[in-house]
Amino acid sequence: METSYWYAIATLVAIVLGPIVAVIVTRVLDGKSERRRRKIDVFRNLMQTRGIRLDPVHVAALNILEIEFYNEPEVRRAYADYIAHLSAPMPNVSEQDRFFEQRSDLFMSLLHKMGDALKFRFDKRDLERLSYVPQGWDTDHSLQRKNAALLSQILSGERAIPVTNIISGPSPFPDPPQVEGPK
Repeated sequence: METSYWYAIATLVAIVLGPIVAVIVTRVLDGKSERRRRKIDVFRNLMQTRGIRLDPVHVAALNILEIEFYNEPEVRRAYADYIAHLSAPMPNVSEQDRFFEQRSDLFMSLLHKMGDALKFRFDKRDLERLSYVPQGWDTDHSLQRKNAALLSQILSGERAIPVTNIISGPSPFPDPPQVEGPK
Protein backbone atom coordinates (compact mmCIF):
# COMPACT_ATOMS: atom_id res chain seq x y z
CA MET A 1 0.00 0.00 0.00
CA GLU A 2 2.87 2.34 0.74
CA THR A 3 4.24 2.08 -2.83
CA SER A 4 0.94 2.83 -4.52
CA TYR A 5 0.54 5.84 -2.25
CA TRP A 6 3.84 7.30 -3.50
CA TYR A 7 2.94 6.50 -7.09
CA ALA A 8 -0.32 8.38 -6.68
CA ILE A 9 1.48 11.42 -5.22
CA ALA A 10 4.13 11.32 -7.98
CA THR A 11 1.40 11.10 -10.62
CA LEU A 12 -0.50 13.99 -9.08
CA VAL A 13 2.67 16.14 -8.92
CA ALA A 14 3.45 15.29 -12.58
CA ILE A 15 -0.07 16.18 -13.64
CA VAL A 16 0.07 19.53 -11.83
CA LEU A 17 3.69 20.56 -12.47
CA GLY A 18 4.13 19.10 -15.98
CA PRO A 19 2.16 21.76 -17.85
CA ILE A 20 3.66 24.54 -15.71
CA VAL A 21 7.21 23.41 -16.48
CA ALA A 22 6.32 23.01 -20.17
CA VAL A 23 5.01 26.58 -20.34
CA ILE A 24 8.10 27.96 -18.59
CA VAL A 25 10.45 26.09 -20.92
CA THR A 26 8.46 27.23 -23.96
CA ARG A 27 8.57 30.87 -22.83
CA VAL A 28 12.34 30.74 -22.25
CA LEU A 29 12.90 29.21 -25.69
CA ASP A 30 10.55 31.73 -27.33
CA GLY A 31 12.42 34.60 -25.66
CA LYS A 32 15.76 33.38 -26.99
CA SER A 33 14.28 32.89 -30.45
CA GLU A 34 12.77 36.41 -30.43
CA ARG A 35 16.08 38.00 -29.37
CA ARG A 36 17.90 36.20 -32.19
CA ARG A 37 15.23 37.22 -34.70
CA ARG A 38 15.61 40.89 -33.73
CA LYS A 39 19.40 40.68 -34.12
CA ILE A 40 18.99 39.07 -37.52
CA ASP A 41 16.55 41.84 -38.53
CA VAL A 42 19.13 44.52 -37.69
CA PHE A 43 21.85 42.58 -39.51
CA ARG A 44 19.59 41.98 -42.52
CA ASN A 45 18.67 45.68 -42.73
CA LEU A 46 22.33 46.71 -42.67
CA MET A 47 23.22 44.09 -45.26
CA GLN A 48 20.35 45.20 -47.53
CA THR A 49 21.38 48.84 -47.36
CA ARG A 50 25.17 48.49 -47.18
CA GLY A 51 25.50 50.21 -50.55
CA ILE A 52 23.02 53.00 -49.70
CA ARG A 53 24.09 54.21 -46.30
CA LEU A 54 21.87 57.29 -46.36
CA ASP A 55 18.77 55.10 -46.55
CA PRO A 56 16.43 55.62 -43.55
CA VAL A 57 16.29 51.84 -42.96
CA HIS A 58 20.09 51.80 -42.69
CA VAL A 59 20.16 54.66 -40.21
CA ALA A 60 17.34 53.12 -38.14
CA ALA A 61 19.18 49.78 -37.98
CA LEU A 62 22.35 51.54 -36.82
CA ASN A 63 20.43 53.37 -34.12
CA ILE A 64 18.95 50.19 -32.66
CA LEU A 65 22.03 48.01 -33.05
CA GLU A 66 23.47 48.86 -29.66
CA ILE A 67 20.32 47.64 -27.89
CA GLU A 68 19.92 44.40 -29.81
CA PHE A 69 23.62 43.47 -29.54
CA TYR A 70 23.99 44.69 -25.96
CA ASN A 71 25.59 41.44 -24.77
CA GLU A 72 28.03 41.27 -27.69
CA PRO A 73 31.08 43.35 -26.67
CA GLU A 74 32.97 42.88 -29.95
CA VAL A 75 29.97 44.08 -31.97
CA ARG A 76 29.48 47.06 -29.66
CA ARG A 77 33.18 47.98 -29.92
CA ALA A 78 33.04 47.84 -33.75
CA TYR A 79 29.84 49.89 -33.62
CA ALA A 80 31.45 52.54 -31.41
CA ASP A 81 34.44 52.81 -33.78
CA TYR A 82 32.15 53.19 -36.79
CA ILE A 83 29.89 55.77 -35.13
CA ALA A 84 32.94 57.76 -33.99
CA HIS A 85 34.13 57.87 -37.59
CA LEU A 86 30.68 58.89 -38.85
CA SER A 87 30.74 61.76 -36.35
CA ALA A 88 34.26 62.89 -37.29
CA PRO A 89 34.58 66.16 -39.21
CA MET A 90 35.10 65.88 -42.96
CA PRO A 91 38.79 66.25 -43.87
CA ASN A 92 40.06 68.46 -46.66
CA VAL A 93 39.60 67.28 -50.25
CA SER A 94 43.04 65.69 -50.57
CA GLU A 95 42.35 63.32 -47.65
CA GLN A 96 38.74 62.42 -48.44
CA ASP A 97 39.47 59.24 -50.42
CA ARG A 98 41.40 57.75 -47.51
CA PHE A 99 38.75 58.98 -45.08
CA PHE A 100 35.92 57.23 -46.95
CA GLU A 101 37.98 54.04 -47.39
CA GLN A 102 38.51 53.96 -43.64
CA ARG A 103 34.79 54.55 -43.05
CA SER A 104 33.89 51.70 -45.37
CA ASP A 105 36.43 49.40 -43.72
CA LEU A 106 35.01 50.19 -40.27
CA PHE A 107 31.48 49.45 -41.49
CA MET A 108 32.55 46.14 -43.05
CA SER A 109 34.27 45.23 -39.77
CA LEU A 110 31.01 45.94 -37.97
CA LEU A 111 29.06 43.71 -40.37
CA HIS A 112 31.69 40.99 -40.00
CA LYS A 113 31.49 41.08 -36.17
CA MET A 114 27.69 40.99 -36.31
CA GLY A 115 27.84 38.00 -38.67
CA ASP A 116 30.22 36.22 -36.31
CA ALA A 117 27.92 36.86 -33.35
CA LEU A 118 25.02 35.39 -35.34
CA LYS A 119 27.11 32.38 -36.49
CA PHE A 120 27.23 33.56 -40.12
CA ARG A 121 30.65 33.23 -41.75
CA PHE A 122 31.43 35.92 -44.30
CA ASP A 123 34.72 37.05 -45.76
CA LYS A 124 35.12 40.68 -44.78
CA ARG A 125 36.10 41.79 -48.30
CA ASP A 126 33.21 39.89 -49.89
CA LEU A 127 30.75 41.83 -47.75
CA GLU A 128 31.69 45.00 -49.61
CA ARG A 129 32.57 43.54 -52.99
CA LEU A 130 29.39 41.49 -53.39
CA SER A 131 26.84 44.19 -52.67
CA TYR A 132 24.89 45.69 -55.56
CA VAL A 133 23.53 49.18 -56.01
CA PRO A 134 22.37 50.29 -59.47
CA GLN A 135 24.25 53.33 -60.77
CA GLY A 136 20.89 55.00 -61.46
CA TRP A 137 20.08 54.97 -57.73
CA ASP A 138 23.32 56.76 -56.93
CA THR A 139 22.64 59.27 -59.71
CA ASP A 140 19.07 59.83 -58.45
CA HIS A 141 20.21 60.30 -54.84
CA SER A 142 22.92 62.75 -55.91
CA LEU A 143 20.43 64.70 -58.01
CA GLN A 144 17.90 64.79 -55.16
CA ARG A 145 20.54 66.10 -52.74
CA LYS A 146 21.68 68.73 -55.25
CA ASN A 147 18.10 69.85 -55.93
CA ALA A 148 17.32 69.98 -52.21
CA ALA A 149 20.39 72.16 -51.62
CA LEU A 150 19.44 74.51 -54.48
CA LEU A 151 15.83 74.75 -53.26
CA SER A 152 17.07 75.50 -49.75
CA GLN A 153 19.26 78.31 -51.09
CA ILE A 154 16.35 79.78 -53.05
CA LEU A 155 13.92 79.59 -50.12
CA SER A 156 16.44 81.13 -47.72
CA GLY A 157 17.14 84.01 -50.11
CA GLU A 158 20.76 83.02 -50.76
CA ARG A 159 20.06 82.38 -54.45
CA ALA A 160 17.67 83.95 -56.92
CA ILE A 161 15.50 82.01 -59.33
CA PRO A 162 17.05 82.42 -62.77
CA VAL A 163 14.55 83.73 -65.31
CA THR A 164 15.21 83.71 -69.03
CA ASN A 165 13.11 84.60 -72.05
CA ILE A 166 12.50 81.37 -73.90
CA ILE A 167 9.95 82.77 -76.35
CA SER A 168 11.36 83.75 -79.70
CA GLY A 169 9.24 85.73 -82.06
CA PRO A 170 5.95 87.35 -81.20
CA SER A 171 4.50 86.55 -77.79
CA PRO A 172 1.50 84.23 -77.78
CA PHE A 173 0.18 86.16 -74.82
CA PRO A 174 -1.88 89.35 -75.17
CA ASP A 175 -0.19 92.63 -74.44
CA PRO A 176 -0.54 93.79 -70.87
CA PRO A 177 -3.26 96.38 -70.32
CA GLN A 178 -2.21 99.97 -70.57
CA VAL A 179 -2.62 101.83 -67.34
CA GLU A 180 -3.35 105.48 -67.61
CA GLY A 181 -1.44 107.66 -65.28
CA PRO A 182 -3.04 110.24 -62.97
CA LYS A 183 -4.58 113.25 -64.75
